[in-house]
Amino acid sequence: MIDDIVAGRLRPGEKLCEVKIATRLGCSRTPVREAFRHLGAMGLAIFEKNRGGNVVRLERAMMLELFEALAEIAAACAGLSASRPDSLRKIWVDHDWRRNVAAPAGTGGEQDLFTVLFDQCGNRLLAETGRAIRCRLLPYWRMLGASADQWPGFGERGQDEAVRAMGAGDGRSARRLMRAFVLMARDQAVRGLPQAVLP
Repeated sequence: MIDDIVAGRLRPGEKLCEVKIATRLGCSRTPVREAFRHLGAMGLAIFEKNRGGNVVRLERAMMLELFEALAEIAAACAGLSASRPDSLRKIWVDHDWRRNVAAPAGTGGEQDLFTVLFDQCGNRLLAETGRAIRCRLLPYWRMLGASADQWPGFGERGQDEAVRAMGAGDGRSARRLMRAFVLMARDQAVRGLPQAVLP
């Protein structure tokens, strides 16, 4: 359903009906309810009890706010991670982070920069908030299409610098560099989504 919203097959304001979608997908209503819960958490639909839901409009202003929030959360997490004992910072030194430049959106994998960052920061509230923001950014990142495929080339250096600062225990640099890394992704999204595509 995320792809249907991003592609415009489900339009802003369109009513989401559990029964119709379950029938179309050939499944029970239970997985559809779960999908609706995810859509609501991602900010892609608004639901009212016993009234169903409606698709929301993806807006540039919201995308920018999400990137700004992620930049601040990730920066705080990077600073905290850099302040941890050497034994906990070892992951930033031992792992080859250049093989996989993290996308700012989605859930990431086990060795995804943001997944590890949120796990290593030691602050559950920041980690939960950061994960939620990444999920909400996913539809915008998917809209980028081929531009998102170019992200690793743009983001590799920024990610490497932030990781090195965390590994060295330099909290101030880690915060500054992680913020810059996320804002670099924001700039990539702005370039890849012209005003005509995302008002």
